[in-house]
Amino acid sequence: MTTKTEPQRFPVAEYKDIGLSEYTENPLIAALPKILSPSDTVEKLTKKPIFHDNEINLEGHIRVHAIARLRRSFFVPQTTHLVLEQRLSDLIRVSYLGRNPKSATFKRKLNTIRDLIKKQDLTSYVHDDMVNSTASSTTLAGISGAGKSTATNIILNTYPRVIYHPDYHLLQVPWIKVDCPYDGSLSEFCESFFIALDRRLNTNYRQKYTSGKTSIGKMIADVADLCLIHAIGLLVVDEFQHMSLAKSGGEKKMINFLVTLVNVVEVSVVLIGTPKALKLFAGEFRQARRATGAGSPVWNRLQYDESWDDFLDEIWGFQWLKSPTPRDEIITNKLYELSQGVPDILVKLFCAAQARAILMANSPEEECLSADLLDDIFEEQFTIVKPMLTALKSNDMGEIEKCDDLVIPEIESTLINTFDHLKARPLKRPRKVEMGEASQTNVANDAIAALVSMGVADDIAEPLVRDAIEANPELQLIQIIQHATTALSGLSQKPKKSKKKEKAPQTRPENWSQLKSPDMRKLYADKTGSMYELLAEHSMIYPVETLLAG
Repeated sequence: MTTKTEPQRFPVAEYKDIGLSEYTENPLIAALPKILSPSDTVEKLTKKPIFHDNEINLEGHIRVHAIARLRRSFFVPQTTHLVLEQRLSDLIRVSYLGRNPKSATFKRKLNTIRDLIKKQDLTSYVHDDMVNSTASSTTLAGISGAGKSTATNIILNTYPRVIYHPDYHLLQVPWIKVDCPYDGSLSEFCESFFIALDRRLNTNYRQKYTSGKTSIGKMIADVADLCLIHAIGLLVVDEFQHMSLAKSGGEKKMINFLVTLVNVVEVSVVLIGTPKALKLFAGEFRQARRATGAGSPVWNRLQYDESWDDFLDEIWGFQWLKSPTPRDEIITNKLYELSQGVPDILVKLFCAAQARAILMANSPEEECLSADLLDDIFEEQFTIVKPMLTALKSNDMGEIEKCDDLVIPEIESTLINTFDHLKARPLKRPRKVEMGEASQTNVANDAIAALVSMGVADDIAEPLVRDAIEANPELQLIQIIQHATTALSGLSQKPKKSKKKEKAPQTRPENWSQLKSPDMRKLYADKTGSMYELLAEHSMIYPVETLLAG
């Protein structure tokens, strides 16, 4: 049983006169928003995230959440988007030219078509000489991540989802978008259509039309009937490459069904998918009236020209870093090399690099972007898209088409969970030392902690404290700190003289391994890795750069 809709919940139609009689006199067209100019389109489609300068002072794990706004709220229209907006605007309106609820001719035709729908015999309908289908269709092909679906969604959302016409007791749905099922099943497509319409109208068509044993023919007829009942103007079928997986001729049934929607029910149709898939079906889809009347755009990446510079100019200011990097030629080239102009990859790479810069920085000055950082992020998180990017770089369409099933990795969860990487990194704490007696150990560790809090690196503080205590075990905490800071400042004050060391005897290199540790000759003879690693392991290397920076 269908849930009764509540028309008062939906916007009531407001009819506009835009100067074209065929539009003004048709309530289904006159109720749509005004036709946008190019400048209006740019204003409507542009999306930029919230950005406040003071957010840069927030803690890193909070700023990472702010960076994620770019994935949700950044869209800068290009020329291709303006063309797409005009195409969709036309497709919606022309589908209504032959479906004017004020026309007696249409009412007669509507009754005829609905009778055929009940008989599940739509293919027998033939338009008379007076009224032919005005609906149209097109395909939108492009590589993964080029922004086909994102752009289409933003454009469609400039139109109302539902319009209520009280004078005609009609709930008009200007557009509806359905994803093609992964296995290309026509029955699942119909079910997805019912679900999408239920969400839009608060109905329960899915339960009504799919419960029990329902034939695919009956489901197709029900979809066509609902397109008429709710004056659907445009049906967008996304991820159409999934039809290549259809079994038992399912892809031909889907194409025939969509052609029927265009030619008989007069609903305009847009297919969105990857180039290879749409090429497979384009021949049969052209049976639909005016399928190629305005061309079928191919959605490509951004070219390395002023459009690339413009895109980077728009996004570059959204850096939640303490030392934002000015964009130079090296960075510009590196971003294009890694993303190959694919907007989705560029935005995700830009977000991930900022999150990593925040995570890895040891000082505000280190919170910045660099070509090396971008390389590291790409190698870690974007290797799955390398085949597609290599193909794009070669401009080989045959290789590009092989990437049909490629899925660009999501980055949102990676951004939000960026600081989970810290779980694998031990927190920096003053290292604990053992001095033989408990009292000396406690004083030594207190001294090391005090020096570290003063900004001295712990691997420098430890040997300074050891030297002081070994020279004079009676020193108090304040005296140990004084001796350590004196040594750091280059003064000659020293603890009591230690016992003079005997000069090491001359030993031939072949006998170095017999010497006692920590003789460096023995270390060299026994080493298995690099000498630097060995010296670092034995705390024999002071980080001079840290000392100088302090």
